[in-house]
Amino acid sequence: MLANGRVSGFGTSLPHVDHPGGLSRGRATWLLYIVLSCLGFLLNGLGAILVPLQKDLHVGRDQVAFYPTLFAVGLLVVGVLGGRIVGRVGRAVALRASIGGMVLGGLLLATSTQVLTLLGALILGVGGALLIQLIPALLSALHPHAPAAAVGEANGLASGASVLAPLAVAGALATGLGWRVGYLVAPLVLLVLVLWPAWRIPLPVAATPAHDAPLGRARELVGPWFEVVFAVSVEFCMVFWAASAVTEWHHTSDGLAPAVASLFLVGMATGRSLAVPITVRLRDERLLMLVCTAVAAAGFAIFWLAPVLPLAGFGLAVTGLGVALLYPTTVSRTVAAWPHAPDRAAARAALASGVAIGGAPFVLARLADLVGLRAAYLVVPLLLAALAIRTLAARG
Repeated sequence: MLANGRVSGFGTSLPHVDHPGGLSRGRATWLLYIVLSCLGFLLNGLGAILVPLQKDLHVGRDQVAFYPTLFAVGLLVVGVLGGRIVGRVGRAVALRASIGGMVLGGLLLATSTQVLTLLGALILGVGGALLIQLIPALLSALHPHAPAAAVGEANGLASGASVLAPLAVAGALATGLGWRVGYLVAPLVLLVLVLWPAWRIPLPVAATPAHDAPLGRARELVGPWFEVVFAVSVEFCMVFWAASAVTEWHHTSDGLAPAVASLFLVGMATGRSLAVPITVRLRDERLLMLVCTAVAAAGFAIFWLAPVLPLAGFGLAVTGLGVALLYPTTVSRTVAAWPHAPDRAAARAALASGVAIGGAPFVLARLADLVGLRAAYLVVPLLLAALAIRTLAARG
């Protein structure tokens, strides 16, 4: 929401960048798209650099496995404090700080000192978490007629960048340039190029909420908050454990399994790139969520039951296609639930994401130790069913 047409930054006015039934992408929108894509590259590339980082630091696997957890910690911290921080310093300052945090975190992560790499992972996580809070609120303000489409399109570009990250790291290693070149050059150059425009492009300023408004209407956020938890839980159960499932169920090599598992990310990137036309055709958000949930469930069933590897890969791609718009839609619904305090609502959505990322994949892993990975993976359809039930029960 705009607060009486006020903007932050050094511009004098904020151009109208939305119209019913579509998006008109101005400079502020493209800035947010680019920054989120860089974040997607850095965070998803983290998995690709763990093995070479482990060798460089001469440590065990258990020590580098902790790095992705720091991102979930960042989401939890920002989920609790992010709304107050943005309310105090403003969206423009918070956006600059998040970009600076990603640059600094990436540089520290690329050092050869373990303490500095851990600090870098934490700073990258906090900066990324703050960005994840800011972008849905900003895009919802810039595109009030199609917030889910804008958030979905942003995440579509980020998903595409996520697919490129492991390929860039692998290419840099294969050519002898080292993983740091593949991991850092492209995103840091882009971030530095957008850092200066970030000081000049005007951004929408949220209205200041009444002190008692969020507490008085907290019940309105509970349902959408759980929607985010369910959607993100499904996504990261697939992201973290699909490769292990492919290896165990189809006896593939260590090199082939991640390539097949990446089809889930390809499906997500494809679905999110089509966010605008899909949301224009399915303007009822509840219907959109039910359709996406059904597609994801069908794709997972193919993946889980597939007797051969190609069919399992197809199931992963269909699952990703169905999951693609669940996160953008649930986040936009969460922000809309508190129109009087969108930044605080976005912070609560970041908290939900942190709970999901830190919780669901861990629960799946623990269940796999007890009953096997195939049985444990039935957590995913249970989460999809919970999301569908919640959607059906929600008010329009």
